Amino acid sequence: MHYSPARPRLATAIRATLIAVIGATLFAVPATAATSASDAEALVISWVNKDRAARDLAPLRSYGALGSIAGTRATRMASNNILSHSIGGNLTTQLKTYGVPWYGYGETIGYATAGWTVASAKSIYAAWKGSPSHWTLLMSDRFNYIGIGLAYRSSNQRTYASAVMSESPDHTKAKTRVTRTARSGDDLRWDWSGYDPRLQTHTAGLRDFDVHYRVGSGSWATLRSDTTST
Repeated sequence: MHYSPARPRLATAIRATLIAVIGATLFAVPATAATSASDAEALVISWVNKDRAARDLAPLRSYGALGSIAGTRATRMASNNILSHSIGGNLTTQLKTYGVPWYGYGETIGYATAGWTVASAKSIYAAWKGSPSHWTLLMSDRFNYIGIGLAYRSSNQRTYASAVMSESPDHTKAKTRVTRTARSGDDLRWDWSGYDPRLQTHTAGLRDFDVHYRVGSGSWATLRSDTTST
């Protein structure tokens, strides 16, 4: 897959803040209470995308750099025991530091005391879902990437969360596969196909294929370069 990263243009960041304090009795999670932060963050993304699919929106693709930024911002809120966009630092600067190209971005934040990790993640997500301003960001038809950060403050058992979304150039890897193989005497034939996973915006699409082969564990050799044949 080939694409040319677009030069970021000046954009106004969309932001919303929510204090989410919902009791743990809302959710029974004895089997998932020990779920790791990264697994709980992935769960939040799956909930977002399930609700987006119900609205015929493309999924927000997980973006490691956005996840790192969201994690830093959630940790700073937990360390200071303050729910605030500003305490997380300058988001525009963080996007630049992590090399994230963007046309626009947004963030939702929240905290809960419903138990680490999944119960609080569910509480925060339910509160986001119940807030029109937050829900508008998560269900936006402009963003295409997301990162989630969760951080726990043990002194008061609060879980802080940050969800950072961006509208960015397509960097999601294309999908390819061999669809058929055949042999006739000394002749071998391969058929292949591929696609570029759909983004909500800026899906690059496929330009061509590079086809390589090797014998056993030998070196790869190029069979076709920049071909549109399959």
